[in-house]
Amino acid sequence: MSVLLELHSADRLVRALVEGHMLARGIRPSFFALLCMIDIHAPITPSALSAESGLRRTGIRDIVNAMVENGHVQRRPNAADRRSHFLELTPAGKTFVREAGKSLLAIERRLDKELGAPVEEMRADLRGLRRAARAILARLPE
Repeated sequence: MSVLLELHSADRLVRALVEGHMLARGIRPSFFALLCMIDIHAPITPSALSAESGLRRTGIRDIVNAMVENGHVQRRPNAADRRSHFLELTPAGKTFVREAGKSLLAIERRLDKELGAPVEEMRADLRGLRRAARAILARLPE
């Protein structure tokens, strides 16, 4: 079996585990993931968030609008480009990310135990794989 099929299968299984655990606690995993990306890369433009997350710009726009409405994200002017803006977490957004992160850590601990090794050890390889996929996608026509 192709390693990419293994990765795809692992992604689906981990996603089901994360979604089930987080949704049971009232946390939407897709929102949480984007909030974390905004927090890590802030200030970040919606276009950069789209490139970082792999989501289409139109999808990002709708999700960001919802996150602004619920008070987790704020828009800041972009002095270099008046047509654009930066995204940052609000204090409520930072609190939400911190609290929701506890649920994610609980899942990581369970996976660590099942694997017999820390999931964290995979970070460098996954980061490299993400960079490579993002670079290829950036070169593809839209």
